[in-house]
Amino acid sequence: MMIDIERIKALSVLGYNFGLHLLRSVIPRKKEDQAEKFKGYFQKDWINAFTREEIELIYNFENCTVCGLCPETCLPSALSNSKFLGPEHLITCAGRSQPEYFADIDDFFRCTLCARCEQTCPEEVKISELALLMRRWIYRVNPSEFWSIFPEVKKNLEQFGNPFGEEKPVSQKITGKSKSVLFLGCREMVKAEPSRWIELADKLKLNAELVSGVCCGGFLEEIGAENLSPGLEKLLARNPGEVITVCPHCYYQLKKKLPESIPVKFILEMIPESIEPGTGKAQRALYHDPCFLGRKMGIIDKPRALIKRLGYELIEFSQSGMLGECCGGGGGLFWYDNEMAQRISGQKISEAKKLGVNLILTECGLCKELMQKAGEADKIEVKRISELLI
Repeated sequence: MMIDIERIKALSVLGYNFGLHLLRSVIPRKKEDQAEKFKGYFQKDWINAFTREEIELIYNFENCTVCGLCPETCLPSALSNSKFLGPEHLITCAGRSQPEYFADIDDFFRCTLCARCEQTCPEEVKISELALLMRRWIYRVNPSEFWSIFPEVKKNLEQFGNPFGEEKPVSQKITGKSKSVLFLGCREMVKAEPSRWIELADKLKLNAELVSGVCCGGFLEEIGAENLSPGLEKLLARNPGEVITVCPHCYYQLKKKLPESIPVKFILEMIPESIEPGTGKAQRALYHDPCFLGRKMGIIDKPRALIKRLGYELIEFSQSGMLGECCGGGGGLFWYDNEMAQRISGQKISEAKKLGVNLILTECGLCKELMQKAGEADKIEVKRISELLI
């Protein structure tokens, strides 16, 4: 009689498992939380939970029909030396698994978040918001890799409490108890001349008290570092009746972050219509629309009316208003790839030369800085409109 080896093996395995089952039923053991165990499988894969709003935003990419209109409007893509594949690639990235986002870091951080592409999208896909969301995800799950991209920003945050560096000292005298706060923002306190803003506030009789040592977190949020608003509680502690900002990025952020009971106004809104006509002597001037002031906050007509009121002949760029092109500084590109940012701002200078205009006006400190640097060789002057009032 032949022995069926395979049958003996099968019965042995069955007997072993039956005995193991009986043993486990007799000996008490700790019951595992299967849900937590399941989550643990994904820890190494850096899977991160999205909020409901973020999920809706992620799925918004499915509306894209790949019509090809948005790449035609993307100046950063055209001037990235093929390093940024443009809006359509950002949409493609949104459909990938989260761990794959790290492979697309270069695209996420070369987008200037200007949202110009969204103006031409027939399906209203929120491309710039998707880029920002994916930056935030990188920051959430791997902050060390995130800060390795922006080491200077992290250093300034740790040392000075803002991303730009040490603020310039200023002195200000306010008569009486002011409920208005003049919020310059950390960039203007570090890179510009805060005393000039105080001079303008005095001239406009704003009676607003300057608050320093406060960062709204706008530029940090643009690169994806969320929930960082160093010193914002200091601003709230003033219990301001209103906040007057001079930076479009601060204006955009404070409108979102401060309670609705605290009005936030931009400096141009504080300039009375009755201001005396200037002495522009009909000098021709181009106006550059800052993306965060014009496209995102809708302040487009006010600066143009003021330029004319001050006696300048207003000349428009070929792309202006809601379709105005970015200066190259949005989204922290000036930190991530300053050379690319300068190529973009150089486009504005090139167009000014073609039009034979030697003066560009804007109302954003970052826009002014980038275009000023790009226009030095061609002796093209760049000023903020507010400067003309001092």
